[in-house]
Amino acid sequence: MLRRQIPSTGIICALFAIVYAAAFFPGYVSFDSAYQWWQARSGEISTINGVGIVLLWRAGGLLHDGPAPLLLFNLVLFWTGAAWIAQAAGATPARRLLLPLLLGLAPASWLLAHIWSDISLLALLLFATGALLRQRERPGCGFALLAGLACAFALAQRHNAVFAVAPLLALLARADQAEGAARRRRLGAAALAGLLLFGGVQLLAAQLTRVHYPVLPSLTLWDLAGMSVREQQILLPDYVIEARTSLDDLASAYVPWSNTPLFASPRAGVRYPFQSWPEADLRRLDRDWLQRLAQHPRAYLAHRGELLAGLFGTRPRSLPMELTYVAGPVVYKDNPPVSVPDTALRRLALAGFDTLRATPAFAAWPYLLFGLCGAWRAWRRRDALSAPALWLCASAWAYALPYAVLAPAAEFRYLAWSCGISLVLGWLGFFARPAKSVPAAQSIERPERDSLRRPTLGPAPCGQTPPAA
Repeated sequence: MLRRQIPSTGIICALFAIVYAAAFFPGYVSFDSAYQWWQARSGEISTINGVGIVLLWRAGGLLHDGPAPLLLFNLVLFWTGAAWIAQAAGATPARRLLLPLLLGLAPASWLLAHIWSDISLLALLLFATGALLRQRERPGCGFALLAGLACAFALAQRHNAVFAVAPLLALLARADQAEGAARRRRLGAAALAGLLLFGGVQLLAAQLTRVHYPVLPSLTLWDLAGMSVREQQILLPDYVIEARTSLDDLASAYVPWSNTPLFASPRAGVRYPFQSWPEADLRRLDRDWLQRLAQHPRAYLAHRGELLAGLFGTRPRSLPMELTYVAGPVVYKDNPPVSVPDTALRRLALAGFDTLRATPAFAAWPYLLFGLCGAWRAWRRRDALSAPALWLCASAWAYALPYAVLAPAAEFRYLAWSCGISLVLGWLGFFARPAKSVPAAQSIERPERDSLRRPTLGPAPCGQTPPAA
């Protein structure tokens, strides 16, 4: 009776998708979103962003020239993945219901309002996670193919997506379900598949990209500026800063929470990074950056440490709200205007963002800690969820940790995938309880029924039927 009174997980996930769509419609468009939209419309695709988000804008434009199709695409993927994860865990109906409630009410999930590559990555990988867990429950080609396609498209969303995708490919290969040489072969197959997918994405990007801008100078120049301010001497080489720039000029433009103000300030006189660079200058800049880092390691660690405090921790209300959310819509060049309905639900969502943006609700550390504890608890149980939990935890942290040196700003969206999957890990560890296998002794109680069963030799390989007895 109780099972019939509890709504199915799929229904609750669908309701959350509808509420999110109504609250965030037609999607929040920041400057990055507007620029990627313009790339899709003009064909001037650059190397600043992953090519996948531009392809999504282009595909969405076939239905409607605006952000709404991408908002709905991300919501469908995210909540479908959530429903599959809950169904595959084998928990009771009441415990399954906790997952969509946890995801739907957590402020980290509210970032689904934004049309960002970070959010498309989150939606694609959560969908892939759900397909992977369902494929382990029901071996076959269908869910494995969906997971592989989602992982492939996720690789195209962001340049650093490979850190998040690689552990999922190992989970897809079921490396944990083999031992010795078989496990090494499966890990090798996962690594080969990852290399092929990554290579394919790079070839696709090379074919579609029309504007080639280097990405690393925006990080190295900002690092050198931060080290200069702390050491009270200009450490930027003369070919990237104007001769008239003083230390005070540089300090007036530098902020520890984003690299953008440094390049937007004419007073700082720092060379704009997003333009064509001679190859010799790029090599010189990398060499000079490494040399300054070796000479002033404390200044570099102080600069990066202050950024990480904002990236993983709580952002003070004095910092710009754009580090957490951007309601927009931002207009860029000839993009069509975006019509935004002024509804009570939208106003409520914006009020929630503004109220909580300077609280731990929009800090990464509570989510990551919750996921880490959940993964440890799932591993301690030694059940069917233990190995998937470890691989998912590896994906969360492998994606988050490189931001210690790669993050250009303390924007919460960079850790959207790590925070989202950490919520799933916490649920897997503390609330999911897979059904235990039936002891062999119980099968002796009804021998006449067991004798009628057709024996098999375990799960059939993908696309094959099990051999007859």
